[in-house]
Amino acid sequence: MGVGRIRDIWWVALCVVFVVVIGNTLVGGISARAGANSTPSNGRCGSVAQRPWCNTALPAATRAKLMESAMSTSDKIGILTGTAEPDVGLAAIEFTDGALGVRGGTGDTATAMPAGISLAASFDPFGAYLYGSVVGRDAKELGYDGVWGPTVNMMRTPLGGRTYEAYGEDPFLTAATGVGWIQGAQSQGVMADVKHFVANDQEGQLGVPLISGTIGGRLYVNAVVDQRTLHEIDLVPFQAAVQQGHAATVMCGYNRVNGVFDCENASLLQNTLEKSWGFDGFVMSDAGSAHNVVANLNHGLDFDIADSSYNSPEVEAALASGLVTMATLNEHVIRILTTLFTYGFFDRTAYMKNENTINRASDNAVAEWVEQNGITLLQNNDNVLPLESSQLRSIAVIGSSADTYVRGSGSSEVSPTSIVNPLQAIEARAGKSVDVTYDNGAVPSEAAAVAQRADVAIVFVRDSESEGVDKPCMSLDCPNVGLPDLDNGTDEQLTIGPQAQLIESVAAANPNTVVVLETGAPVLTPWRDMVKGVVEAWYPGQEGGTAIARVLFGDVDPGGRLPATFPASPAQEQTFGNLNAYPGIDGNVYYDEGVFVGYRWFQAHGYTPAYPFGYGLSYTSFDFHDIAITPGGLGQGTVASVSVEVTNTGSRQGFAVPQLYLGLPSLAGVPQPPLQLKGFQKVSLQPGQTATVRFHLNDRSFAYWDNELNSWKVAPGCYGVSVGSASAPADQLLRGTIARLGADCGTAAVVAPAPDHAPSALVLPATPTVTYASSRGT
Repeated sequence: MGVGRIRDIWWVALCVVFVVVIGNTLVGGISARAGANSTPSNGRCGSVAQRPWCNTALPAATRAKLMESAMSTSDKIGILTGTAEPDVGLAAIEFTDGALGVRGGTGDTATAMPAGISLAASFDPFGAYLYGSVVGRDAKELGYDGVWGPTVNMMRTPLGGRTYEAYGEDPFLTAATGVGWIQGAQSQGVMADVKHFVANDQEGQLGVPLISGTIGGRLYVNAVVDQRTLHEIDLVPFQAAVQQGHAATVMCGYNRVNGVFDCENASLLQNTLEKSWGFDGFVMSDAGSAHNVVANLNHGLDFDIADSSYNSPEVEAALASGLVTMATLNEHVIRILTTLFTYGFFDRTAYMKNENTINRASDNAVAEWVEQNGITLLQNNDNVLPLESSQLRSIAVIGSSADTYVRGSGSSEVSPTSIVNPLQAIEARAGKSVDVTYDNGAVPSEAAAVAQRADVAIVFVRDSESEGVDKPCMSLDCPNVGLPDLDNGTDEQLTIGPQAQLIESVAAANPNTVVVLETGAPVLTPWRDMVKGVVEAWYPGQEGGTAIARVLFGDVDPGGRLPATFPASPAQEQTFGNLNAYPGIDGNVYYDEGVFVGYRWFQAHGYTPAYPFGYGLSYTSFDFHDIAITPGGLGQGTVASVSVEVTNTGSRQGFAVPQLYLGLPSLAGVPQPPLQLKGFQKVSLQPGQTATVRFHLNDRSFAYWDNELNSWKVAPGCYGVSVGSASAPADQLLRGTIARLGADCGTAAVVAPAPDHAPSALVLPATPTVTYASSRGT
């Protein structure tokens, strides 16, 4: 069977999966809104005569007020922790960890999806929607009302123990991915909980996995960060999650921000989240992140998931003392109830655990598709990839990671329903005509001997990441993090061995060596010039082996682009050598880099990374040409549109990911990065096919946060427009200029209209449009 035939079958299968997912989406959506035009509730609410809040014709806020007025003080305290209150028909509110799949309870299995950073590498909000749909559907079938996910914290340092769980270093990409995830999950009739609000960007050093580091640990560290950095970097994904993803709930983090714990931070919870953004869901704690019942109740925490603050004795004492009023308690109760009514909690039957109703085939297909969509080809010298079975006699597969399910540790771990590891998938895909030999790589010299006898050698290596503690270094061979029974679920993680030496030994023995990275974050690659191929597969999920094999053999084009910069050396990183910046001193970590995070830092300092943000190779080639900028666009606040032509100049189908960056003018006291991502779109092109990709920019695209005005502002000046396949190198980007507010930027500049109001929401990638040429060629 030829590659083309395999691809045709794969796309047919994916279409079937799409129908299944969207079909379930519609069913889930109807379930969540059941009875919107009728009077009695068809769910578990009860009789309208006895419980007037069960009248589904009433608005959610009205129903919540009616129910709150019927609740005793005990009932009201109970709902703060999700306790069932039968006298008013309130069932227990059940959430589970779900950022990378449903964790569930003891004995539960669910679809173990690829790591969050792999999803981000897909640069595909629709893929994020499918991902969230799988998680939401699994949660519902396992009996849960909501999931604690997605994780949208920013990657300040690649050492972060939970980097694998989130979406990389760019706030725009993170926002787009998070919104897709939330919409997908909530389409299934469950509530999403975007986390961890906010600046919960490190676990700390020298700690115990799943708990916290002892230096800069997440449980107490104080993020000292200015308002511009907060609003332009850390808060961006949360604002999008609330205003565009319509997340039901928000989880506040363990850490402090500017001296105040997240879960009692009135500035963040009440002023920013509720008043400025209009969030009308409820705020819940992380497990144990609520410390002070009075501060929590008075400053915006609605729901305590671990009873660490909102237990009956403490809440009753706070009320009795007068430090917390009954009106304040009622506000929290009403916010929770309004959210539950809005998302159909009362108007449906309870979700019952029934794993037999989960569509495993559909879930597995989505998991596989998401992973191959995020696999990133970093290096392909002499076109060593894709592998051609008809031209190969033997393949050496080296490294224990090829025969292991590689994942990160922590609350996002999932017990998979099944596992396909890379070795199994490569053996199956290679066929009987190709001899596949395996060596676990424990002894590099023996692995090299195996590799020397093969036509091509594929070396699998990995890093180790865990919630509760950050990595001590960026190399593959860092000292391990933590204890055998807590680290990645396997003692083998502690005996990986010198992986860099393994790569070098195999590369010296076989000139056709390909390295497959299974990491949760950027790592150092000092050996990259010794090998022909480098593939970043991330933590690939339960179907990762199949996805990796399909990419290696060219059944599909590698779809990923880097969501985080791979440095050439650790000295290039923004936190390197600055203990104030990371992991912090005396419990304080200073965000000295400001808005210069990730690729922004690299470009501002003239650093050439090993692999830049947005970078990734295809098995075909593309030509980006004919950039055009016009004022206006789609309406709804669009002030300028940018289009670019993309042509597949190669001989096979492939994925192109055009990326739009703006360079904002720097002002006194307001330095700007050379480039900021403001748009992207993923397109699939056949050989010779051309697509016109259009990006639409609103005033928020051009705005910076003015600390004095405490709002977004567009500055007069010349705005550089850059479009290309990655953030660097600069000489490969198509350029243009947009003039704002009377700036003289030359005759070639496009003049955009002045803003008529304060900039607000982002324009996320659902807005760009793609037009495909009707004929081959240009």
